[in-house]
Amino acid sequence: MNYIEKNLMDGEQIVYEARQHWMIYWKPFLLLLIAIGLFAIPTSDVTLIMQICMSLVLLAVAGIWALNIYGGRKYILTNRRLILKRGIVKRQSTDLILRRCEGVSIAQSIMGRVLGYGTVTVSTGEVANEFNLIEHPVEFATNINQQIADAQGKAPFDIA
Repeated sequence: MNYIEKNLMDGEQIVYEARQHWMIYWKPFLLLLIAIGLFAIPTSDVTLIMQICMSLVLLAVAGIWALNIYGGRKYILTNRRLILKRGIVKRQSTDLILRRCEGVSIAQSIMGRVLGYGTVTVSTGEVANEFNLIEHPVEFATNINQQIADAQGKAPFDIA
């Protein structure tokens, strides 16, 4: 049983789990390619040791960078709240009560539309919470809107 499932309230159910898009790793992946590319350069024995050291440093930086970007993030939508959990060693959690949420917006660049990622922003009064580089942001936002409407006891597009 993971952190989210252990901390669900009575009657609360997980409705949707959003994931970060693989594009979050493009910079560490670029470092990985550079590290591998260092071996394509012909060198003497002395510089080979330097190439190996530089490659190992770049691989370590890419690995740490990828772990830092991922950061154990989970975006969970339940029938009562939206939960953002971060952290692998040190944990930080943000809960948004759906009854208090006022709006959901989506921002996608051209590349985001082509590759299927974007930023979903959920506003709760004066505060806006951004969920960056989310896979299938329209589906995530639709599910959030449906759960907000259900939590407030209205049809999704009731005007009252």
